[in-house]
Amino acid sequence: MRDDILDLVRAGGPGGLAAEDILNGLTEKISRATLNRHLAALREGGLIKSVGQARATRYVTTSSFSRADIDAYFARPAASRPYAPFREAYLEPQPNIDRERAARCVEIQGLANPMDRKYLAAFLVDFSWGSSILEGSTYSELDTEALITYGQRAKDKPVEDAFLALNHKRAGEHLWTHRALSVENLCAMHALLTDDHGREELAESDHFLPIDQRGVTRVFNDVNLQNSAYLPPFRPGTDHARELLDRIVATAQAQPAVEAAVYLLTRVAYVQSFSNGNKRTSRLAANIPLLAEGLIPFSFADVNKADYIRGMAAFYELGSVHVIEQTFIEGYVRSVIRSSNLPASLRTASADPEVLAGSLVEYVNTGKRPASASVATFLRAKAT
Repeated sequence: MRDDILDLVRAGGPGGLAAEDILNGLTEKISRATLNRHLAALREGGLIKSVGQARATRYVTTSSFSRADIDAYFARPAASRPYAPFREAYLEPQPNIDRERAARCVEIQGLANPMDRKYLAAFLVDFSWGSSILEGSTYSELDTEALITYGQRAKDKPVEDAFLALNHKRAGEHLWTHRALSVENLCAMHALLTDDHGREELAESDHFLPIDQRGVTRVFNDVNLQNSAYLPPFRPGTDHARELLDRIVATAQAQPAVEAAVYLLTRVAYVQSFSNGNKRTSRLAANIPLLAEGLIPFSFADVNKADYIRGMAAFYELGSVHVIEQTFIEGYVRSVIRSSNLPASLRTASADPEVLAGSLVEYVNTGKRPASASVATFLRAKAT
């Protein structure tokens, strides 16, 4: 039934549909109360949004594809999916995270800890671990903390995983002191993220690059993505890769912080301007506009890896941001919780962190204020 409702809303186009239009369009007749429950679930899931008020309320799709559509598409192996060549139209400001949801990501920072040296130390561990996990690292959060804080490497883990984490730490320190959004800054961070430290044992790893490819946009190197039907742009002998980054940076500079973060997360990785390390660079780049506006950075420490991979692939091949938008919201909410001074009622053993995160995700998606007074303190900044 919800798929039928979603199909009708999608068919309604940018103008959307009123509830009565949806009821009339359904083959299987249901009550208005049942429809309202389905509409509420679709809103909470980020699949539709409401515009207007009272009798003028209409429902509009937030994506050309539902999660079910996307999962069905990726159930086929890459070799049987149609080629998805680079599309310059995907560099436009839209599609992106819904503007109202982006604004609510700003509003949930009422308990944020001061961004001092203590905060930085915790962020470097969280980001180094969270981003490295998305690259396939075997390091746990405790392994990463021991390495970054005390210089103790896990002897039972691959040496490349240690240097992957250390490179994230160095790049995170650079980000903390260099918050200008520029191509030069992206290149500097890429060079730190892909440094092979001159060690021969790292030469065969995809995580590291030789010095002539670090921090330099590719000119003659082609890029092929494994298990993907996406074909990145390649114009050998030109500055096309650099020009694409220039365009992305200029577009992001004109956007509010959270919208710029999601735009950079998707587009920097999409154009694949570097020989490798593009997704790592995009994750770090996403934090530039957040930190520049004094917002909590995205640590990626609690991101669902499967959803992140699916979300990025859906943008590459379908131009859909639905999955990555929700992955960003859910992961960012958890970054906010990690970086907040929680009241005692939320630090007790009986407090369920998933319930807390779920309440804040629901608020970001729907605008419905949390029923819990303790959870509502995250919105304190909105009221002041």
